[in-house]
Amino acid sequence: MGGETTRVEARDDLPAFPLFEGIAIRPVLGASLNIQEVSLEPGAVAPVHTHDEEQLGYVVHGRCHFTDGETHWELGPGDCYHAPPGAPHGATALAEGCVLIDAFSPPRAQVVEMMSER
Repeated sequence: MGGETTRVEARDDLPAFPLFEGIAIRPVLGASLNIQEVSLEPGAVAPVHTHDEEQLGYVVHGRCHFTDGETHWELGPGDCYHAPPGAPHGATALAEGCVLIDAFSPPRAQVVEMMSER
């Protein structure tokens, strides 16, 4: 663990990457996890998908429909979700849009690739 230093990332300095139409992320990568702000415009859809990383999410602002492909939940500020590795999940922003914070462990491969290409 020695030799590493604390770092601070200002939101406005974080790169924004489009994921789907109306959805953008601002990721921060660590050695064994990443977090990212996810902004969904009103009506934006993150289709049901899976990935190898564990994911935890927290709704900061707005509302969305969250699904595992079978069950649907309406989430709002302060609500959380957990998608274990390989578990299907997706979301649709409601009328006011939605801002989420997602955490992945290990860092999500797709995000690592995006960051390395910038």
